Amino acid sequence: PEPLISLSDRQRLRTDPLLSQLVNMIMRDGKKMQAERFVQLALLDIRQHCKSDPYKLLSDAIETVAPLMDTRSARQGSKVIQVPRALNLRQRRRKAIVWLLDSAKKRNERSIHMRLSGELQAIVNGTSGCLEKKLQLHKVVLANRSNIRTTKR
Repeated sequence: PEPLISLSDRQRLRTDPLLSQLVNMIMRDGKKMQAERFVQLALLDIRQHCKSDPYKLLSDAIETVAPLMDTRSARQGSKVIQVPRALNLRQRRRKAIVWLLDSAKKRNERSIHMRLSGELQAIVNGTSGCLEKKLQLHKVVLANRSNIRTTKR
């Protein structure tokens, strides 16, 4: 059987930080080749449907969903307060990928790669639930912005 994806695209899966993080998040029970195949098939599906660069669509979708800030719990006297903090690039991507995979699992397509590509296209079109999660998190951060200076660093 002929390979589904070119050798250069396959090499990109292993060397690109975004794609390798996505593959590692999808991977279960150490089956990395299976996770790579899911990502490859999803990218091929995006290429067929959108007739554009699937990597650009993937990176745009993850960048769109990735939150800038998060909150962590801290004690102030007897109260537990939410303290906003900035996320670095890897943390932002991780949170976006987790939300992406959660939304993809809830879709009703049959195979994982179809769910993943459908969810990525929904994010770009603005109809995904991941965007709501990001807005909700940013609302929580804005509501608790007064707590930023209250903890010791």
